[in-house]
Amino acid sequence: MRCFRPFALLMSLSCAAATSAAQKTPDRPPIDLSPPPPAESPSKGDPFSGSIVGDWAFPVGAFRQHEDGGGGLYVDGAYALDHARHLSLRLDGGFLVYGLVNHDLDVPEYDDFGNFLGYQNISYAVRQHQMYSLDIGPEISALSGNVRPYGFATAGLSYFYSSVNVQPPQYAGDEGIDRTVLSAGNFAWSTGVGLRIGGQDPRSGSFDIGIRFRRNERAHYANDSSLITLSNGTVIATPYYGSANVLQIYAGFWVGPKRR
Repeated sequence: MRCFRPFALLMSLSCAAATSAAQKTPDRPPIDLSPPPPAESPSKGDPFSGSIVGDWAFPVGAFRQHEDGGGGLYVDGAYALDHARHLSLRLDGGFLVYGLVNHDLDVPEYDDFGNFLGYQNISYAVRQHQMYSLDIGPEISALSGNVRPYGFATAGLSYFYSSVNVQPPQYAGDEGIDRTVLSAGNFAWSTGVGLRIGGQDPRSGSFDIGIRFRRNERAHYANDSSLITLSNGTVIATPYYGSANVLQIYAGFWVGPKRR
């Protein structure tokens, strides 16, 4: 019995040692002492955004009595004024072509050495009327989500320009001779709303669609009904004066500011 006690004590100590080894605190993972990556510094171009859109304009009011509408192109740029990039100062410019009349003509074609190559059919503008615009004003836009509504109001200038062709092209590559029958500018303002549809990051680009109303209250403009051609070929323009308002539906591509 006395021999059994040392043996039992030895077994107890062995079990306690095994239990202690099983409950040993695991080693801690290594500590990363390398410095954190530097934060990306803001760029001066981060607040900028811009778009390019094509549009179709519908005359409204008195302008509708003389015109059916036309197509054009707009380009705009904006600079965010607030930290969240919701309020921007917008600058846009564009042009609208209305009352365009083209004519097809067969003209001779020559090579660089003056050798006759045959006839080529070309199209040239007999009459064309255009409205150019340049505006500035505030824009409010949402930047989160896949669909971002926005609205803007701008003021600036409209410039109406009309020309007629007095000598058609004489050969392939010739531009012919055009005569300006009207050029006049006026104050204008516009307002519009739209949607930008794309990914979560505005910087990656979005589809831009919207509608704009442009007010030309005191405009001098011409169209085909205001032009008279005399028997000797002289063209006399009697411009209209008054409102030349348009409602424009547009679609294009937009790149937004970088969010902070």
